[in-house]
Amino acid sequence: MSLTYTAHISRKIIKYGGIGIISFVILWSTVTTGYKIYRTAHPIYVAPTKRYGVLPNVIFPDKEKTKKSFSFEFANDTTPEFSDQARVYIIYRPNSSFLALENDRKTARKFGFTSDPIESKTGVYEFSNSELNKTLTMNVLDGSFELTYPYTKDQLLLNPTKMPSKAEAIETASSFLENGDKLSADLENGRKEVNYWKIENEILKAANSQAEANVARVDFYRSDLNNLSIISKDVGQASVSVLVSGSDVADKRILKVEFKDLNIDNESFSTYPIKTTKEAIADLNAGNYWPAADITDSNVIIRKVYLAYFEPVTLTNYLQPIFVFEGDNNFMAYVPAIANSSSE
Repeated sequence: MSLTYTAHISRKIIKYGGIGIISFVILWSTVTTGYKIYRTAHPIYVAPTKRYGVLPNVIFPDKEKTKKSFSFEFANDTTPEFSDQARVYIIYRPNSSFLALENDRKTARKFGFTSDPIESKTGVYEFSNSELNKTLTMNVLDGSFELTYPYTKDQLLLNPTKMPSKAEAIETASSFLENGDKLSADLENGRKEVNYWKIENEILKAANSQAEANVARVDFYRSDLNNLSIISKDVGQASVSVLVSGSDVADKRILKVEFKDLNIDNESFSTYPIKTTKEAIADLNAGNYWPAADITDSNVIIRKVYLAYFEPVTLTNYLQPIFVFEGDNNFMAYVPAIANSSSE
């Protein structure tokens, strides 16, 4: 066999072998991509794990409601459908009230409160700063706190030197929380909204524009969990909010802070079966709902329904999903989503 012939055969082997390898790679890539697309559209069903056993009912605040009749007009005349299960997350609580109080003392000092607190009720401590006329109330059981100042009676706030822009208000509020080590990643990365208000006759009222306002409220919304938002009992207000003034006195720039930031581990969850949309609607029609934003109308048209997480108002170790129904005239109702759960 001549060297010329051997070289010729070798070139053919390399040529067709290369084509074969390329063809195999293309075929393999096509098959695996197709399988991934199929699995995405048809995921393998995994039953709810229910690792936490029977969950407590979602507790809503006491609120009166009037009997209503509901009709439903959803987009495209189609009732939204959701998965048959949802995640329930663990909310961590302090193991030691004493250690929690020591941590809150450190936070209080960073906010300018150096005196010893008074325990107003079990687990709730009040710090006072007489020079600033401010009070800081901290709950060591759930990590929440509230800072207050009698701003509605302060005449010097009525005509601010310069009202902060929305960006400036966010920066001021964020800096305050950060100084107290209270600006978590969820709050820093979450949505922030700024609304302008005015103090009038010692009452806080919504302002039509920045020009007529003398205070701004910054609402810090947590990042979504598994593509679901976390909502509170107060419609239109986040559980973490900071009231900022336009005063040129540094100690009067922060007027009020309401802080309730859940300690949730995004990796600690279990799945539970949830109601169908039809079952949630049946609960709504039967009056088994909580009126987050009620109206006087006896007939309400519901135009939107979605799942969200309800931030608990009582001590609990679980963050549970709810159905949120939105209707005309800003009506909003919450229905517990976990199957076999009922509203209180």
